[in-house]
This record gives sequence, structure tokens and C-alpha cells, in this order.
Amino acid sequence: MSSLTNSYSFPVLENDRYDYVDESNYCVSQLDAEKKDYIVLEHKLTGDNLITQLVEADEAKFFTTVVLKSAMYRETLDEVEKINSNPLHVKQRITLQTTFETQSFFCGVVYTGEDREITLDAGSMGLDDFWDGVTIKLLKGSIIARDGWRELESTASDLLTIQKAKEEENIYSFDVTLSSEEGGRFIAKMEPKLFDALQRASDSNAHRRSIVTHILCVGFMQLEKEFRSGDFESYTNFKGIKHELERKGFKTWEDGDEFDPNRVACYFLPHILPVGEEDE
Repeated sequence: MSSLTNSYSFPVLENDRYDYVDESNYCVSQLDAEKKDYIVLEHKLTGDNLITQLVEADEAKFFTTVVLKSAMYRETLDEVEKINSNPLHVKQRITLQTTFETQSFFCGVVYTGEDREITLDAGSMGLDDFWDGVTIKLLKGSIIARDGWRELESTASDLLTIQKAKEEENIYSFDVTLSSEEGGRFIAKMEPKLFDALQRASDSNAHRRSIVTHILCVGFMQLEKEFRSGDFESYTNFKGIKHELERKGFKTWEDGDEFDPNRVACYFLPHILPVGEEDE
């Protein structure tokens, strides 16, 4: 999360740094959200230290920077809901961008007061003795606590839309096409009776999962064909999926014959059988 080679002229609270005593800690966690269009981040700052003192004096704020690299989008948000003071605990609702690409988040605490010099007192500021008596210059905008980067990734099944086919379309089970609209996604048109049965089945139903895995496999086959055709610029949604596959050591549609659509589909949605199920 952090690098010990980072050097600052002022103390920073971060994992694997020793500017603050052990009682001081800053951590960020993601809470479940009620809807998929936002996430909730929980910031917790423990200990009586320089940072908690600055936050309580309205000279520092919690923040999250949201980055979407492909769109060159970057925004810093500092609106939070305070839960309690000891430990200093706030929640922050982050609206997600309408995309299936990987979105990155950087959380921390930033100094928002005026530029000024202060002489540090390790005992009252929760600092390591190294900083005792040191005079530092705090500059507005300095990051004084940091959690590091985190990523929010979509899965391949998020890029799949299953539609009910019309009777006259004469579809046998399902047909899968690749749509380039809105960044690209898989579109599966499904035979009406099968579609209705799929809607009634629960997400944990083994047969239902196998059908969707099969659809994903066909979709990845179509994706490879589209990449080979050379017209792939509009399929920006799949950049996050490609990044996830590469991180896990999978070959992607850009690797030619080494790409295995079935293996990739089963990675995102593996086949399952209930434990203890007997053969009939």
C-alpha cells in the first residue's frame, strides 16, 4: 500500500510508516451499498494525534480522489457524514461513473488550513520521538494521511444483457452478439420459454449458472473475432476485464490462439453443483 522510500518534510500517517505511534491508525473500508450506482467508503482515524486535532479544528478534511484513466476523468470529493469522534469515524458516498471500465480511488486526509510553520510536540501529537521539537511547514493541500489506491472492477457478467426474443425470430435457445453501443457489451437474445424459465430461476441455480456461463463463452468468442477484425476502439468497457485477466495470468483476446474463451468464462462464472447432489 505504501513505500518506505517515500520521504516527506512533515509526518504522514500511512501503513508501514513510523511517523506516528502505534495507537494512531488510518484505514478505509468499503461498505455494501443499496444500489450499484454508488459505493460507500468508511474512513476511520484512531488516536489523539496531530491529524485528529487538525480535523476537529476544521483545518483538515477526509477526501477521496476518483480516477477513470481512459476518459482522463479525475475528481476529488470531500463531503462526508460524521459518525463519531473517538475514533474519528466518517462515511463517504461516492457516485460511480456510468462505465464498466476499472475505476480507481485514492483516499486520505488533506491539510486545508493556511500555510504555516509549527513546532512538533511528539507527546501531545501522537508522533514518534524522531519528530519531537522539529519545526515543519504545513502547506495547504498537503496529504497528511493516506490509504493508497484501490480499484473497483466490473465482472464480465456485468457486461451481459439477456433479452427475450420475439417468436418470429425463430431463435434456438439463444444467439449472442457483440454491441458496440455505450462502450460495448454482450447481447444475448433468448428463446421466449427459456427466457421465462431463466427469470424464475434463482441466481444460485446450477443449471441457470451453466447457461449464463455458456453465453459468456460465446460472447468472448465474438469479442476475439471483433478484435481480429481491427475495429475495436469503441469497446472501451472491456479494458477493465482485460486488466483483470492479465492480473490473474490469463491470456486475452489480444493473444490470438492462446486465448481460451471457455476458460475465461468459467473464471468469471464457474459451473457449480450443489454439495451432496446424487446422480439420477
